[in-house]
Formats: sequence, C-alpha cells, structure tokens
Amino acid sequence: MIYLILALQKGFYGEVLTTLYFTIMQPIGLLVWIYQGQFKKEKQEFVARKLDAKGWTKYLSLSVLWWLVFGLIYQSVGANRPYRDSITDATNGVGQILMTAVYREQWIFWAATNIFSIYLWWGESLQIQGKYLIYLINSLVGWYQWNKAAKKA
Repeated sequence: MIYLILALQKGFYGEVLTTLYFTIMQPIGLLVWIYQGQFKKEKQEFVARKLDAKGWTKYLSLSVLWWLVFGLIYQSVGANRPYRDSITDATNGVGQILMTAVYREQWIFWAATNIFSIYLWWGESLQIQGKYLIYLINSLVGWYQWNKAAKKA
C-alpha cells in the first residue's frame, strides 16, 4: 500500500496499474498452474518450457507495443516519466504471461523489469532502487535455477 501511494505521488501511474494487474493475475496464474498439472502431488515439481524464435519475436513485439501505447497514454495524462513507467509495465506484463505459461524466459523479463524500475526511480527514492536491486538478484537466481532444473529434466 505504501508503494502505491509513493508511485501515485511521483506520477508513476503505470506502477499503480501494474500492481492492480498483479492482484488479478497472480491468483489466475496459480489456478492455471494447478489446472495444467504443473505440480505433481508427490514431489511438487513443474516442467519449465522454453521459448523458440517465434515465441521470442511474439513476446518482444508485445513488449514494444505495450511500452509505446502505454507511454503515449501516460504522456497524455501528464504522468512523470511516462516511457520509463510504461517499459516496466510491458516487461512486468509479459513476464507474468510467461510465468503463467511456465516459460523459463519469464526471468529475463523480470530482470529487465528490475533494471528499468531502478532507472524509473533514479533520483526519486534510493530505498526503492535498493528494493529493485534485490529483486534483480532474485531474478538472476531464478533464471539460473530454472535453467538448471530444465537441464535435469
């Protein structure tokens, strides 16, 4: 809640929308994982999928489109740093879609989100930048772990 207030005060409307998006998508993602049987009852394992060239093209294109469209929208309503704000929306949104579909490349989008979020908050809040630095480390560990698990499968 504090983060939402800070984001709203700074004019980072995309951060507010992203939080609302996650509030909806997190339970949906969990239900999809359960429904698709990503968790085996005994071992609680899942099988991570890998994007092919067509998938990369699709999701990178979606990211660029999302970034530009929401950047224009945020700019039109007077948001502070509209394109910095909208790129985090794009990478967060695509990362969530990839996570729901159990693609390991989600971690690349999460890492990008954290890098762009550090840039978004540059000069505004060192504490929030620190939070995103920790999230970036988590993203890199997640990427490593999912790749390691995929090689074993």
